[in-house]
Amino acid sequence: MLNPREGDIVCDPASGSGGFLIRFFEMVRQQIMADADREYQTYREATEADISLTEADRAHLLSERYSEIQQSLDPSIEGSRMWKLSNRCIYGTDANDRMARTSKMNMIMHGDGHGGVHHHNGFLNVNGIFEERFDIILTNPPFGASVEPTDVVLDGDIHISPDVERLYEERYGEPYKLARRKVNAVKGQPIATLFQLPKKNSGKVSKVKTEILFIERCLDLLKPGGRLGIVLPEGIFNNPSLAYVREFVEDRAKILAVVSLPQETFMSSGASVKASLLFLRKFDEQERADFNAKKVAVQIETESKYADEITAACVRLEAAISAAKKSRDAVARKTAQKNLTTYQKTMNERIRLEARTLLKERFDYPVFMYEAEHVGITATAEADDNELYPNPRVPTNVDKTALELFREFEKDPTPFSSRPLV
Repeated sequence: MLNPREGDIVCDPASGSGGFLIRFFEMVRQQIMADADREYQTYREATEADISLTEADRAHLLSERYSEIQQSLDPSIEGSRMWKLSNRCIYGTDANDRMARTSKMNMIMHGDGHGGVHHHNGFLNVNGIFEERFDIILTNPPFGASVEPTDVVLDGDIHISPDVERLYEERYGEPYKLARRKVNAVKGQPIATLFQLPKKNSGKVSKVKTEILFIERCLDLLKPGGRLGIVLPEGIFNNPSLAYVREFVEDRAKILAVVSLPQETFMSSGASVKASLLFLRKFDEQERADFNAKKVAVQIETESKYADEITAACVRLEAAISAAKKSRDAVARKTAQKNLTTYQKTMNERIRLEARTLLKERFDYPVFMYEAEHVGITATAEADDNELYPNPRVPTNVDKTALELFREFEKDPTPFSSRPLV
């Protein structure tokens, strides 16, 4: 769905055994191998068509070119295409030491790329994992647990030796230094203070669900224009109390697709929660400026719509408060004061909701939605039909898989607006 390409830098901040990172590595490696083969074949055809060359010259040139291409594929040669893929493009963290070691071993067995995988808290920076650095984030974060106010940034979480610090500063430059200063500034404070989504009461952060915090973490890690694929519990998409999370996402990224998974998808792993796949692309600079300008404009427009009405109502209610004060009627004064506070709160919420609705109309774009019934696994972990992408087990009643429909949607979403997706 996110279509990774050579040169993309990927991260999974909750990497587990490394499945997403391995798949990314395999896909890009296949692309590099295929591109190298095309490069050699093109050169060979051009060389064989050159009638000015002798057979010996032709054989020498082809041998040289073949050797050059093979060197570009050698992961042991620093700077080669495969070396860059293995050593500069793949990053991951997992808070569980066993999972992190398993991920490293899996990466080694699939051709390397393990150097960017760390046993580390996924909410904190390490090595090359810091804000606005990644083209792609792929993750299935833990659900249900909470990040507590007692979960603080410890010195051991961020301390590294001076030699390693200098190495990272040389490798990643000023963005790395800025990220380091940010996390060092909150040492000893709750991890949640690094984020905006945790609610704050009297300046103190409250606990927050891990899946909510991972949404913000992933958005922070993405470059402008970067793409995210994340597994999330269904409540994130439809729970009224989590509307602020959805608005947070809408304010920072374009939603590309939502693929709803069947209830039994993760049952064999001990999780009964129904989940969906969310795919989005973080605003680039132009989109962010356009969105913010429209957000300000609709807020001003909506406030202007109610300005006279609010002024008149507040004058009336404040007059009632003044009259109650003059008559020394404490009950009437408290009632009038409560009425004023309630009215202001009600109107502020009305303006917020109307402005939000208007913003969605002004910043409108199509979103691909798909509800899957078969995703390759049963509740008891047996192999099942899979309608998500082309494979030998596509259900007989499915003409096109979710991925194929998404590719069509990307080219032209118009036909999809008049038909439901199964």
